[in-house]
Amino acid sequence: MNELPVLFALFLLGIVAQFAGFLPKDLFRKINRFIIYVPLPAIVLAKIPHLQLSAEVMYPIASAWIIFFGAAIYGWLVGKWLNWDNKTIACIILCCGLGNTSFVGYPVLTYFYGAESIQYAIFVDQPGSFLIMSTLGILIAASFGGTDYSVKQLILRLVKFPPFLIFIVALFIPKEMVEGNTLKGLNMIGQFMVPLAMISLGMQFKWNISEVPWRDFLAGSLYKLILAPFIIYILFYLILDRRTELYTVSIIECAMPPMITSSILATEYGLNEKLANALPTLGILLSVPSLLFWRWWLSA
Repeated sequence: MNELPVLFALFLLGIVAQFAGFLPKDLFRKINRFIIYVPLPAIVLAKIPHLQLSAEVMYPIASAWIIFFGAAIYGWLVGKWLNWDNKTIACIILCCGLGNTSFVGYPVLTYFYGAESIQYAIFVDQPGSFLIMSTLGILIAASFGGTDYSVKQLILRLVKFPPFLIFIVALFIPKEMVEGNTLKGLNMIGQFMVPLAMISLGMQFKWNISEVPWRDFLAGSLYKLILAPFIIYILFYLILDRRTELYTVSIIECAMPPMITSSILATEYGLNEKLANALPTLGILLSVPSLLFWRWWLSA
């Protein structure tokens, strides 16, 4: 179900579903909530207990956090220049500060460097992108989602966010408890996340490209596909002079298109919905030449 041709077909199915009169128009919102409450927590329980942390893997983890904080600075500076409202700035931070490090990242890295590269990518993905989305991401979404919240209310929203709760629990679960049939079951449930997300994105896709906020979309894509990996490239390759596969994989992961799950989060909290829909969908198309460029550049 997670092969690229199948996912593309599911995206098209979502587009077709827009015109099916017997389906509720807001069905994508129900799909989004199901993703957040079921497959996403299952992935966390399956992955987190098996992570083995060491001093060196702090670098790929740090790369995801650097990119996120860089997106916050970029969103604020460019937002001032382009007169973005707070919802658009928050949307840029959420979608472009976090990459599609699993759905696009894992298949691309397997194609580029083989299946062994996933052992490095998971550190960018889980304690990096996913942890950020489950903590700072939900705080930003709630803060700029059109409703005023107190600090207490924001913290309550965070601790009630299912993937975050599961993440905290998973940190203390021995890996022996998540093996065998339990692991298989969690993996099976987790595999539904990306296919359902593609259907949801298809249901939100707009045929009229004039509805795409092109200026904002291109500004966000410039950061996510070019500037973000360039920052990590300078840090790892030029300043630290570290060029092993772990660091190469980290740079490629930072070059992935905007995260689908953070786009869903942005939509659920009423941020710039048109931009949140365009960034992960059209961003995947734009990432094809940019990822090929980064692979060539890093191997030169």
